Amino acid sequence: MKEYDLIIIGGGISGCAIARELSRYKLKVAILEKNSDIASGTTKANGGIIHAGDDPQPGTLKAKLNVRGVELYPTYAKELGFHYKLTGSMVVGFDEDDLKHLEQIYDNGIQNGVQGIELVKDSKRIQEIEPQCSKNAKYAVYCPNCGIVDPFEVAIAMCENAVENGVDVYLDEPVIKIDKENGFIIKTPKDTYHTTYVIDAAGLHADDVARLAGIDEYNIIARHGDLLMLDKECGVKNLMPLYPIPSPESKGVVSLSTLAGNVIVSATAVYREKDDTASYKEGIEELLRGTNKIVDGLNSRKVIRTFAGERAVVENNNNDFWIKPSTIEPNWFHVAGIQSPGVASAPALAEYVIQMLKESDVPLIEKENWNPIRKEPIDFSELTPTEQNDLIHQDPTYGKIVCRCETVTEGEILAALKRNPQPRTVEAIKRRTRAGMGRCQSGFCQSKVVLILARELGVSPSDIHLENKNSWILTGHVKEGQS
Repeated sequence: MKEYDLIIIGGGISGCAIARELSRYKLKVAILEKNSDIASGTTKANGGIIHAGDDPQPGTLKAKLNVRGVELYPTYAKELGFHYKLTGSMVVGFDEDDLKHLEQIYDNGIQNGVQGIELVKDSKRIQEIEPQCSKNAKYAVYCPNCGIVDPFEVAIAMCENAVENGVDVYLDEPVIKIDKENGFIIKTPKDTYHTTYVIDAAGLHADDVARLAGIDEYNIIARHGDLLMLDKECGVKNLMPLYPIPSPESKGVVSLSTLAGNVIVSATAVYREKDDTASYKEGIEELLRGTNKIVDGLNSRKVIRTFAGERAVVENNNNDFWIKPSTIEPNWFHVAGIQSPGVASAPALAEYVIQMLKESDVPLIEKENWNPIRKEPIDFSELTPTEQNDLIHQDPTYGKIVCRCETVTEGEILAALKRNPQPRTVEAIKRRTRAGMGRCQSGFCQSKVVLILARELGVSPSDIHLENKNSWILTGHVKEGQS
Protein backbone atom coordinates (compact mmCIF):
# COMPACT_ATOMS: atom_id res chain seq x y z
CA MET A 1 0.00 0.00 0.00
CA LYS A 2 1.31 3.44 -0.96
CA GLU A 3 1.05 6.09 1.73
CA TYR A 4 0.27 9.76 1.11
CA ASP A 5 -0.84 12.75 3.14
CA LEU A 6 -3.13 13.99 0.37
CA ILE A 7 -4.35 12.51 -2.91
CA ILE A 8 -5.89 14.48 -5.76
CA ILE A 9 -8.28 12.41 -7.84
CA GLY A 10 -8.27 13.80 -11.37
CA GLY A 11 -5.44 15.14 -13.53
CA GLY A 12 -7.23 17.82 -15.52
CA ILE A 13 -6.27 21.47 -15.38
CA SER A 14 -7.92 21.91 -11.95
CA GLY A 15 -6.14 18.92 -10.41
CA CYS A 16 -2.81 19.95 -11.93
CA ALA A 17 -3.17 23.55 -10.74
CA ILE A 18 -3.95 22.36 -7.22
CA ALA A 19 -1.01 19.93 -7.29
CA ARG A 20 1.35 22.70 -8.31
CA GLU A 21 0.21 24.92 -5.43
CA LEU A 22 0.34 22.04 -2.93
CA SER A 23 3.91 21.26 -4.01
CA ARG A 24 4.91 24.40 -2.08
CA TYR A 25 4.23 22.58 1.19
CA LYS A 26 5.70 19.72 3.21
CA LEU A 27 3.04 17.20 2.28
CA LYS A 28 3.36 13.90 0.44
CA VAL A 29 0.96 14.42 -2.48
CA ALA A 30 -0.14 12.29 -5.44
CA ILE A 31 -2.45 12.64 -8.43
CA LEU A 32 -4.53 9.65 -9.52
CA GLU A 33 -5.67 9.99 -13.15
CA LYS A 34 -7.86 7.39 -14.83
CA ASN A 35 -6.64 8.16 -18.36
CA SER A 36 -3.26 7.45 -19.96
CA ASP A 37 -2.25 11.10 -19.79
CA ILE A 38 -3.06 14.20 -17.81
CA ALA A 39 -5.22 16.92 -19.38
CA SER A 40 -6.89 14.38 -21.67
CA GLY A 41 -10.51 14.86 -20.64
CA THR A 42 -12.47 18.12 -20.58
CA THR A 43 -9.22 20.09 -20.43
CA LYS A 44 -8.22 19.18 -23.98
CA ALA A 45 -11.63 19.86 -25.53
CA ASN A 46 -12.23 23.59 -25.29
CA GLY A 47 -11.22 26.83 -26.96
CA GLY A 48 -8.55 27.85 -24.46
CA ILE A 49 -9.93 31.33 -23.81
CA ILE A 50 -8.89 33.20 -20.68
CA HIS A 51 -12.31 34.85 -20.38
CA ALA A 52 -12.15 38.37 -18.99
CA GLY A 53 -14.88 37.83 -16.38
CA ASP A 54 -17.85 39.75 -17.79
CA ASP A 55 -20.06 36.68 -18.22
CA PRO A 56 -20.40 35.07 -14.72
CA GLN A 57 -23.16 36.30 -12.46
CA PRO A 58 -21.85 38.83 -9.92
CA GLY A 59 -21.41 37.38 -6.46
CA THR A 60 -20.77 33.83 -7.64
CA LEU A 61 -17.60 31.91 -6.90
CA LYS A 62 -17.18 31.55 -10.65
CA ALA A 63 -17.05 35.34 -11.08
CA LYS A 64 -14.55 35.77 -8.25
CA LEU A 65 -12.16 33.08 -9.49
CA ASN A 66 -12.48 34.08 -13.15
CA VAL A 67 -11.34 37.66 -12.53
CA ARG A 68 -8.59 36.60 -10.13
CA GLY A 69 -7.39 33.97 -12.62
CA VAL A 70 -7.00 36.64 -15.31
CA GLU A 71 -4.77 38.58 -12.92
CA LEU A 72 -2.58 35.55 -12.22
CA TYR A 73 -2.08 34.20 -15.74
CA PRO A 74 0.81 36.46 -16.84
CA THR A 75 2.85 35.43 -13.78
CA TYR A 76 1.99 31.75 -14.22
CA ALA A 77 2.95 31.86 -17.90
CA LYS A 78 6.32 33.44 -17.08
CA GLU A 79 7.10 30.99 -14.27
CA LEU A 80 5.87 27.84 -16.02
CA GLY A 81 6.96 28.54 -19.58
CA PHE A 82 3.68 28.13 -21.41
CA HIS A 83 2.32 30.32 -24.21
CA TYR A 84 -0.15 33.02 -23.23
CA LYS A 85 -1.37 35.75 -25.57
CA LEU A 86 -3.40 38.81 -24.65
CA THR A 87 -5.95 39.28 -27.44
CA GLY A 88 -8.97 41.13 -26.11
CA SER A 89 -12.49 39.91 -26.88
CA MET A 90 -15.87 41.23 -27.95
CA VAL A 91 -19.44 40.14 -27.36
CA VAL A 92 -21.31 41.54 -30.36
CA GLY A 93 -24.91 42.44 -31.07
CA PHE A 94 -26.92 43.34 -34.12
CA ASP A 95 -30.09 45.08 -32.91
CA GLU A 96 -31.69 46.95 -30.00
CA ASP A 97 -32.67 43.74 -28.20
CA ASP A 98 -29.04 42.65 -28.33
CA LEU A 99 -28.01 46.02 -26.92
CA LYS A 100 -30.13 45.41 -23.81
CA HIS A 101 -28.29 42.12 -23.24
CA LEU A 102 -24.95 43.79 -23.82
CA GLU A 103 -25.75 46.48 -21.27
CA GLN A 104 -26.39 43.71 -18.73
CA ILE A 105 -23.10 42.00 -19.62
CA TYR A 106 -21.30 45.32 -19.25
CA ASP A 107 -22.89 45.84 -15.82
CA ASN A 108 -21.83 42.31 -14.84
CA GLY A 109 -18.29 43.10 -15.86
CA ILE A 110 -18.23 46.33 -13.86
CA GLN A 111 -19.57 44.53 -10.76
CA ASN A 112 -17.08 41.68 -11.22
CA GLY A 113 -14.17 44.12 -11.46
CA VAL A 114 -13.21 43.51 -15.09
CA GLN A 115 -10.51 46.03 -16.00
CA GLY A 116 -10.88 48.21 -19.11
CA ILE A 117 -14.31 46.90 -20.12
CA GLU A 118 -16.06 49.07 -22.74
CA LEU A 119 -19.64 49.24 -24.03
CA VAL A 120 -19.39 50.01 -27.75
CA LYS A 121 -22.31 51.55 -29.62
CA ASP A 122 -20.51 52.41 -32.84
CA SER A 123 -19.99 49.91 -35.69
CA LYS A 124 -16.93 51.88 -36.81
CA ARG A 125 -15.34 51.36 -33.39
CA ILE A 126 -16.10 47.62 -33.63
CA GLN A 127 -14.23 47.46 -36.93
CA GLU A 128 -11.29 49.33 -35.41
CA ILE A 129 -11.07 46.76 -32.63
CA GLU A 130 -11.53 43.73 -34.91
CA PRO A 131 -11.79 44.35 -38.67
CA GLN A 132 -12.77 40.73 -39.29
CA CYS A 133 -15.92 41.03 -37.18
CA SER A 134 -19.16 41.12 -39.18
CA LYS A 135 -19.83 44.57 -40.56
CA ASN A 136 -23.47 44.06 -39.57
CA ALA A 137 -22.52 44.22 -35.89
CA LYS A 138 -23.75 47.47 -34.33
CA TYR A 139 -22.99 47.03 -30.64
CA ALA A 140 -20.41 45.24 -28.53
CA VAL A 141 -18.86 44.75 -25.12
CA TYR A 142 -15.08 44.92 -25.49
CA CYS A 143 -12.76 43.41 -22.88
CA PRO A 144 -9.08 44.16 -23.59
CA ASN A 145 -7.73 41.79 -20.93
CA CYS A 146 -9.07 38.57 -22.48
CA GLY A 147 -6.35 36.13 -23.58
CA ILE A 148 -5.80 32.69 -25.06
CA VAL A 149 -3.76 29.59 -24.15
CA ASP A 150 -3.58 25.95 -25.12
CA PRO A 151 -5.30 24.55 -22.01
CA PHE A 152 -3.52 21.19 -22.14
CA GLU A 153 -0.15 23.00 -22.34
CA VAL A 154 -1.05 24.94 -19.19
CA ALA A 155 -2.04 21.76 -17.32
CA ILE A 156 1.08 19.90 -18.46
CA ALA A 157 3.29 22.80 -17.36
CA MET A 158 1.61 22.91 -13.96
CA CYS A 159 1.91 19.15 -13.53
CA GLU A 160 5.56 19.00 -14.59
CA ASN A 161 6.42 21.73 -12.08
CA ALA A 162 4.48 19.89 -9.38
CA VAL A 163 6.44 16.70 -10.13
CA GLU A 164 9.73 18.62 -9.98
CA ASN A 165 8.67 19.70 -6.50
CA GLY A 166 7.85 16.21 -5.26
CA VAL A 167 4.30 15.35 -6.36
CA ASP A 168 3.77 11.80 -7.68
CA VAL A 169 1.52 11.18 -10.70
CA TYR A 170 -0.13 7.84 -11.44
CA LEU A 171 -1.73 7.38 -14.86
CA ASP A 172 -4.18 4.67 -15.97
CA GLU A 173 -5.41 4.55 -12.36
CA PRO A 174 -9.24 4.77 -12.26
CA VAL A 175 -10.57 4.70 -8.71
CA ILE A 176 -12.80 1.65 -8.23
CA LYS A 177 -13.23 1.46 -4.45
CA ILE A 178 -12.77 3.73 -1.44
CA ASP A 179 -12.79 2.50 2.16
CA LYS A 180 -12.64 4.70 5.24
CA GLU A 181 -9.98 3.57 7.71
CA ASN A 182 -7.82 6.14 9.49
CA GLY A 183 -8.42 8.32 6.46
CA PHE A 184 -9.18 6.82 3.07
CA ILE A 185 -8.00 3.61 1.40
CA ILE A 186 -8.29 4.11 -2.35
CA LYS A 187 -8.16 1.13 -4.67
CA THR A 188 -7.44 1.11 -8.39
CA PRO A 189 -6.99 -1.89 -10.71
CA LYS A 190 -3.22 -1.53 -10.25
CA ASP A 191 -2.64 -0.61 -6.61
CA THR A 192 -3.92 0.52 -3.23
CA TYR A 193 -3.31 3.95 -1.69
CA HIS A 194 -3.82 5.30 1.81
CA THR A 195 -4.28 9.01 2.45
CA THR A 196 -5.47 11.34 5.18
CA TYR A 197 -7.00 13.89 2.81
CA VAL A 198 -8.68 13.68 -0.60
CA ILE A 199 -9.30 16.44 -3.13
CA ASP A 200 -11.93 15.20 -5.58
CA ALA A 201 -11.27 16.93 -8.90
CA ALA A 202 -12.54 14.09 -11.07
CA GLY A 203 -14.44 16.23 -13.56
CA LEU A 204 -17.56 14.63 -15.01
CA HIS A 205 -17.30 11.81 -12.50
CA ALA A 206 -16.49 13.76 -9.33
CA ASP A 207 -19.92 12.90 -7.91
CA ASP A 208 -19.45 9.20 -8.76
CA VAL A 209 -16.04 9.15 -7.07
CA ALA A 210 -17.47 10.84 -3.97
CA ARG A 211 -20.22 8.23 -3.76
CA LEU A 212 -17.56 5.51 -3.60
CA ALA A 213 -16.62 7.08 -0.25
CA GLY A 214 -20.26 7.25 0.89
CA ILE A 215 -20.54 10.96 0.09
CA ASP A 216 -23.63 11.98 -1.86
CA GLU A 217 -23.92 15.76 -1.73
CA TYR A 218 -24.46 16.82 -5.35
CA ASN A 219 -25.14 15.47 -8.81
CA ILE A 220 -23.24 16.20 -12.00
CA ILE A 221 -24.80 16.30 -15.45
CA ALA A 222 -22.85 16.59 -18.70
CA ARG A 223 -23.23 19.53 -21.06
CA HIS A 224 -21.95 18.41 -24.45
CA GLY A 225 -20.23 20.77 -26.88
CA ASP A 226 -19.24 20.27 -30.50
CA LEU A 227 -16.17 22.20 -31.73
CA LEU A 228 -14.62 22.88 -35.13
CA MET A 229 -11.02 23.56 -36.12
CA LEU A 230 -10.23 25.23 -39.43
CA ASP A 231 -7.07 25.29 -41.50
CA LYS A 232 -4.72 28.23 -41.00
CA GLU A 233 -5.53 29.33 -44.56
CA CYS A 234 -9.26 29.83 -43.99
CA GLY A 235 -9.38 33.52 -44.89
CA VAL A 236 -9.11 34.83 -41.33
CA LYS A 237 -5.99 35.38 -39.23
CA ASN A 238 -5.30 36.58 -35.69
CA LEU A 239 -9.01 36.72 -34.88
CA MET A 240 -9.76 37.87 -31.35
CA PRO A 241 -12.43 35.84 -29.52
CA LEU A 242 -15.83 36.98 -30.80
CA TYR A 243 -18.95 35.99 -28.90
CA PRO A 244 -22.64 36.30 -29.71
CA ILE A 245 -25.20 37.20 -27.06
CA PRO A 246 -24.88 34.36 -24.51
CA SER A 247 -27.69 32.12 -23.34
CA PRO A 248 -28.26 30.98 -19.73
CA GLU A 249 -26.52 27.70 -20.65
CA SER A 250 -23.62 28.85 -22.80
CA LYS A 251 -21.54 31.74 -24.09
CA GLY A 252 -22.78 30.76 -27.55
CA VAL A 253 -20.79 30.06 -30.72
CA VAL A 254 -17.39 31.64 -30.13
CA SER A 255 -14.87 32.12 -32.95
CA LEU A 256 -11.17 32.81 -32.40
CA SER A 257 -7.67 32.14 -33.63
CA THR A 258 -5.61 29.73 -31.56
CA LEU A 259 -2.02 30.31 -30.54
CA ALA A 260 -0.90 28.20 -33.50
CA GLY A 261 -2.98 30.23 -35.97
CA ASN A 262 -5.92 27.94 -36.65
CA VAL A 263 -9.45 29.27 -36.23
CA ILE A 264 -11.50 27.34 -33.71
CA VAL A 265 -15.29 27.59 -33.39
CA SER A 266 -16.79 26.49 -30.10
CA ALA A 267 -19.07 25.27 -28.65
CA THR A 268 -22.62 24.00 -28.63
CA ALA A 269 -24.38 23.26 -25.34
CA VAL A 270 -26.64 20.19 -25.21
CA TYR A 271 -27.18 17.90 -22.23
CA ARG A 272 -26.15 14.33 -23.04
CA GLU A 273 -24.88 11.24 -21.26
CA LYS A 274 -21.53 11.45 -19.50
CA ASP A 275 -18.51 10.59 -21.67
CA ASP A 276 -20.36 11.19 -24.93
CA THR A 277 -17.67 12.87 -27.01
CA ALA A 278 -19.14 12.09 -30.42
CA SER A 279 -19.62 14.93 -32.92
CA TYR A 280 -23.20 15.59 -34.01
CA LYS A 281 -24.39 16.88 -37.36
CA GLU A 282 -26.82 19.37 -35.86
CA GLY A 283 -24.10 20.73 -33.58
CA ILE A 284 -21.67 21.21 -36.46
CA GLU A 285 -24.33 23.00 -38.48
CA GLU A 286 -25.08 25.30 -35.53
CA LEU A 287 -21.41 26.18 -35.25
CA LEU A 288 -21.13 26.98 -38.95
CA ARG A 289 -24.22 29.22 -38.84
CA GLY A 290 -22.93 30.97 -35.75
CA THR A 291 -19.46 31.73 -37.05
CA ASN A 292 -20.71 32.85 -40.47
CA LYS A 293 -22.99 35.35 -38.74
CA ILE A 294 -20.32 36.88 -36.57
CA VAL A 295 -17.15 36.69 -38.72
CA ASP A 296 -16.61 38.14 -42.20
CA GLY A 297 -14.39 36.40 -44.74
CA LEU A 298 -14.21 33.00 -43.06
CA ASN A 299 -14.18 30.06 -45.48
CA SER A 300 -16.09 27.49 -43.44
CA ARG A 301 -15.28 24.81 -46.01
CA LYS A 302 -11.75 24.76 -44.57
CA VAL A 303 -12.72 22.65 -41.54
CA ILE A 304 -9.95 20.13 -40.82
CA ARG A 305 -11.24 18.64 -37.57
CA THR A 306 -14.46 18.25 -35.62
CA PHE A 307 -14.34 17.17 -32.02
CA ALA A 308 -16.41 17.41 -28.87
CA GLY A 309 -16.09 17.79 -25.13
CA GLU A 310 -18.33 17.81 -22.09
CA ARG A 311 -18.60 20.26 -19.22
CA ALA A 312 -19.36 19.06 -15.72
CA VAL A 313 -22.41 20.92 -14.40
CA VAL A 314 -23.58 20.57 -10.79
CA GLU A 315 -27.36 20.41 -10.73
CA ASN A 316 -29.27 23.07 -8.80
CA ASN A 317 -26.16 25.14 -8.13
CA ASN A 318 -26.91 28.33 -10.09
CA ASN A 319 -24.44 27.22 -12.80
CA ASP A 320 -21.62 27.84 -10.32
CA PHE A 321 -18.51 25.95 -9.23
CA TRP A 322 -18.83 23.54 -6.27
CA ILE A 323 -15.64 23.94 -4.23
CA LYS A 324 -16.12 23.15 -0.56
CA PRO A 325 -15.34 20.63 2.16
CA SER A 326 -17.69 17.68 2.44
CA THR A 327 -20.24 17.97 5.23
CA ILE A 328 -20.13 14.18 5.62
CA GLU A 329 -16.37 13.52 5.62
CA PRO A 330 -14.42 16.58 6.84
CA ASN A 331 -11.15 15.44 5.21
CA TRP A 332 -12.76 15.17 1.77
CA PHE A 333 -12.74 18.29 -0.40
CA HIS A 334 -14.94 18.80 -3.47
CA VAL A 335 -13.65 20.59 -6.58
CA ALA A 336 -16.58 19.99 -8.90
CA GLY A 337 -18.68 21.62 -11.57
CA ILE A 338 -15.63 23.27 -13.12
CA GLN A 339 -17.18 24.27 -16.41
CA SER A 340 -16.32 27.44 -18.34
CA PRO A 341 -14.46 29.58 -17.31
CA GLY A 342 -12.56 26.73 -15.68
CA VAL A 343 -9.37 27.26 -17.68
CA ALA A 344 -9.37 31.00 -16.96
CA SER A 345 -10.04 30.32 -13.27
CA ALA A 346 -7.50 27.52 -12.74
CA PRO A 347 -4.70 29.50 -11.01
CA ALA A 348 -7.20 31.26 -8.74
CA LEU A 349 -9.06 28.00 -8.12
CA ALA A 350 -5.85 26.46 -6.80
CA GLU A 351 -5.24 29.50 -4.63
CA TYR A 352 -8.81 29.22 -3.29
CA VAL A 353 -8.38 25.50 -2.53
CA ILE A 354 -5.22 26.19 -0.52
CA GLN A 355 -7.13 28.71 1.57
CA MET A 356 -9.95 26.17 2.04
CA LEU A 357 -7.45 23.57 3.28
CA LYS A 358 -5.92 26.04 5.71
CA GLU A 359 -9.35 26.91 7.10
CA SER A 360 -9.98 23.17 7.52
CA ASP A 361 -6.79 22.83 9.60
CA VAL A 362 -4.84 20.84 7.05
CA PRO A 363 -1.20 21.30 8.14
CA LEU A 364 0.48 23.35 5.41
CA ILE A 365 4.12 24.15 6.17
CA GLU A 366 5.99 25.84 3.34
CA LYS A 367 9.14 24.26 1.91
CA GLU A 368 12.35 26.27 1.94
CA ASN A 369 13.43 24.98 -1.49
CA TRP A 370 10.22 25.16 -3.53
CA ASN A 371 11.00 25.99 -7.17
CA PRO A 372 8.25 27.81 -9.11
CA ILE A 373 10.12 27.70 -12.42
CA ARG A 374 9.55 25.13 -15.17
CA LYS A 375 11.85 25.36 -18.17
CA GLU A 376 9.95 25.88 -21.41
CA PRO A 377 10.45 23.13 -24.01
CA ILE A 378 12.17 24.02 -27.29
CA ASP A 379 9.77 24.83 -30.13
CA PHE A 380 11.86 24.38 -33.26
CA SER A 381 9.36 26.27 -35.45
CA GLU A 382 9.75 29.42 -33.33
CA LEU A 383 13.54 29.59 -33.66
CA THR A 384 15.34 31.78 -36.16
CA PRO A 385 17.17 29.99 -39.03
CA THR A 386 20.48 30.64 -37.28
CA GLU A 387 19.18 29.21 -34.01
CA GLN A 388 17.79 26.19 -35.85
CA ASN A 389 21.13 25.52 -37.55
CA ASP A 390 23.02 25.84 -34.27
CA LEU A 391 20.62 23.43 -32.57
CA ILE A 392 20.93 20.88 -35.38
CA HIS A 393 24.73 21.00 -35.10
CA GLN A 394 24.39 20.31 -31.37
CA ASP A 395 21.78 17.54 -31.84
CA PRO A 396 21.12 16.20 -35.36
CA THR A 397 17.69 14.82 -34.35
CA TYR A 398 16.41 18.40 -34.54
CA GLY A 399 17.18 18.26 -38.26
CA LYS A 400 14.70 15.43 -38.82
CA ILE A 401 11.21 16.79 -39.50
CA VAL A 402 8.51 14.39 -38.31
CA CYS A 403 5.40 16.58 -38.68
CA ARG A 404 5.58 18.68 -41.84
CA CYS A 405 2.42 20.69 -41.17
CA GLU A 406 3.63 22.05 -37.82
CA THR A 407 7.42 21.67 -38.37
CA VAL A 408 7.88 19.32 -35.42
CA THR A 409 11.23 17.55 -35.21
CA GLU A 410 12.31 14.21 -33.84
CA GLY A 411 14.42 16.11 -31.33
CA GLU A 412 11.32 17.74 -29.83
CA ILE A 413 9.60 14.38 -29.49
CA LEU A 414 12.66 12.85 -27.83
CA ALA A 415 12.86 15.82 -25.45
CA ALA A 416 9.17 15.40 -24.55
CA LEU A 417 9.79 11.74 -23.72
CA LYS A 418 12.37 12.81 -21.12
CA ARG A 419 9.88 14.95 -19.21
CA ASN A 420 7.80 13.79 -16.25
CA PRO A 421 5.04 12.64 -16.39
CA GLN A 422 6.28 10.87 -19.51
CA PRO A 423 3.97 10.92 -22.56
CA ARG A 424 3.40 7.37 -23.81
CA THR A 425 0.67 7.74 -26.44
CA VAL A 426 0.37 9.43 -29.82
CA GLU A 427 -2.09 12.00 -28.46
CA ALA A 428 0.14 12.73 -25.47
CA ILE A 429 2.98 13.54 -27.87
CA LYS A 430 0.58 15.70 -29.90
CA ARG A 431 -0.35 17.75 -26.84
CA ARG A 432 3.32 18.41 -26.01
CA THR A 433 4.76 19.01 -29.49
CA ARG A 434 1.81 19.67 -31.88
CA ALA A 435 2.86 16.70 -34.04
CA GLY A 436 -0.35 15.78 -35.85
CA MET A 437 -2.28 18.99 -35.19
CA GLY A 438 -1.84 20.50 -38.63
CA ARG A 439 -3.67 20.41 -41.93
CA CYS A 440 -3.30 16.67 -42.56
CA GLN A 441 -4.31 15.77 -38.98
CA SER A 442 -1.62 13.09 -38.55
CA GLY A 443 -2.04 11.66 -42.04
CA PHE A 444 1.68 11.83 -42.75
CA CYS A 445 3.35 11.85 -39.34
CA GLN A 446 1.39 9.42 -37.16
CA SER A 447 3.31 6.35 -38.34
CA LYS A 448 6.62 8.11 -37.61
CA VAL A 449 5.45 9.10 -34.13
CA VAL A 450 4.38 5.50 -33.43
CA LEU A 451 7.79 4.17 -34.48
CA ILE A 452 9.66 6.73 -32.36
CA LEU A 453 7.52 5.93 -29.32
CA ALA A 454 7.98 2.18 -29.79
CA ARG A 455 11.74 2.53 -30.18
CA GLU A 456 12.22 4.82 -27.18
CA LEU A 457 9.83 2.93 -24.89
CA GLY A 458 11.23 -0.44 -25.91
CA VAL A 459 7.93 -1.95 -27.04
CA SER A 460 6.36 -3.17 -30.24
CA PRO A 461 4.65 -0.56 -32.47
CA SER A 462 1.43 -2.53 -31.96
CA ASP A 463 1.68 -1.72 -28.22
CA ILE A 464 1.43 2.03 -28.85
CA HIS A 465 -2.02 3.51 -28.27
CA LEU A 466 -3.64 6.57 -29.81
CA GLU A 467 -4.96 7.85 -26.46
CA ASN A 468 -6.22 5.57 -23.70
CA LYS A 469 -6.05 1.82 -23.25
CA ASN A 470 -7.43 -0.25 -26.13
CA SER A 471 -7.26 2.65 -28.59
CA TRP A 472 -5.20 0.49 -30.91
CA ILE A 473 -3.52 1.90 -34.01
CA LEU A 474 -1.74 -1.24 -35.26
CA THR A 475 -2.71 -4.88 -34.82
CA GLY A 476 0.11 -6.68 -36.63
CA HIS A 477 2.09 -7.01 -39.84
CA VAL A 478 0.38 -6.71 -43.22
CA LYS A 479 2.39 -9.66 -44.50
CA GLU A 480 3.52 -12.44 -42.20
CA GLY A 481 7.22 -12.46 -41.48
CA GLN A 482 7.86 -8.83 -42.41
CA SER A 483 9.49 -6.52 -39.89
